Amino acid sequence: MSLNDLFKAKEYKKQLETISARNEYLEAQNKVLSKQSEIKLSLQQMKPLDLEQLIADKQKKLDALIDSKNRETATLENKIKVQENTVGSLTSQILKLNSQITEAKKELVSVNDQLNIESFGLYKPRYSFSNSSTFKAKLADVRADQKVMIKEQTAAIIFNQMTLNDSVSKGRSMQKKNIKQLLRSFNGECEAAINKVTKSNIESIKKRITRSFDQLNKLNESNGVKLTPEYLDSKLDEAHIALEYALKKEEEKEKLREQREREREEKKLQREIANERHKYEKDENHFLKAESELNEKINSASNSSEVNDLKQQLKKLQQKLAEVREHKEKLDKREENPTAGYVYIISNIGAFGKNIFKIGVTRRLDPMERIHELGSASVPFPFDVHALIFSDDAYKLESSLHEYFSKNRVNMINKRKEYFHISIDDVKKALEKHKNLTFDFHEVPEAIEFRESQKILEENN
Repeated sequence: MSLNDLFKAKEYKKQLETISARNEYLEAQNKVLSKQSEIKLSLQQMKPLDLEQLIADKQKKLDALIDSKNRETATLENKIKVQENTVGSLTSQILKLNSQITEAKKELVSVNDQLNIESFGLYKPRYSFSNSSTFKAKLADVRADQKVMIKEQTAAIIFNQMTLNDSVSKGRSMQKKNIKQLLRSFNGECEAAINKVTKSNIESIKKRITRSFDQLNKLNESNGVKLTPEYLDSKLDEAHIALEYALKKEEEKEKLREQREREREEKKLQREIANERHKYEKDENHFLKAESELNEKINSASNSSEVNDLKQQLKKLQQKLAEVREHKEKLDKREENPTAGYVYIISNIGAFGKNIFKIGVTRRLDPMERIHELGSASVPFPFDVHALIFSDDAYKLESSLHEYFSKNRVNMINKRKEYFHISIDDVKKALEKHKNLTFDFHEVPEAIEFRESQKILEENN
């Protein structure tokens, strides 16, 4: 039924009311005319036959008019009744559709839950196990407990004993089969939900499990069987453990990646140290040989002028030899000290914009090699160095700076992401606490490739 039909129904009803009012008016007029006729008859002594004929004619016309209006009224009433029945049918359909929409909304996983990124930081774990193996064992324990509940018939129960063909035993057997089907349906729904659980949808998954629990119990109410609240609680607990198990595994993978990255860095450092030591040992052997030759020449020299010249050469050679040995000693210290290295503070305005800094550590002899690696294919422009700080405990210094800027992390979830939303003044203020360390500080990033690219874009536009 369209809205136009509804408006017509109202119009018909209005016409009916108008006709009824007109009918009442005509009946009132008839009474007035009748009364006037009687008065005329008595006062003017009208002939009886003429008066009766006049009244009969008027009454005939009035009756015909009333019959016509009554027929119109009946027709309109029928139309209104049909329209009202149609409206009632459509209203019933609307109510049914609204009910279906409400149920469909309950079935949907909330999009807001999936897109609400803040929820990533709001989830509070139920358990504080130190490793994924413990979570795995706990998950196995919960599932084992569920099997025990099924075996001991506490996962689902018969709350209304029924009979089949007047037999209690047959009725009980039928209800046990119903329980088996009930548990199979609920377990299947729970497994499908739990396999998809994440931080962002844990609440939706719990609602889905609870809704399945309620719906299945409602459907089986006539069968006299139902799932128990204890079994529901166990399934909800399983969802939390499955989530935390997955999160712990991901955390361990991230730590393993970090550990392997450090191991790669350490191997590169050892190769650098070995190459540098080989070079210095070669120089040292060369200088020792030259020193021996000069000493022989000094011993065999015949005049003082030649001896003095050779001694000057020997002094310079010994200085170079001392420098080589000093470098070798530093290499030995670096190799012996597993925490010595450089903390770097770098930025990349072309890739991340202004006021985004990365604070990291490297054990390389040449820290710029590590920074060049970071600025390779993963970002469009090279990083700019604001500070390179050597420290005998570089990892401690890095942790100190990370802690100082903890509230300014770009990624508040993954603490191994070392980017911070801070200003250059914030960096300077933080470094003032480490005046005992020697380093150069550059406030303005060169960003050569980025600035040249911007110029080209401006010229092209």
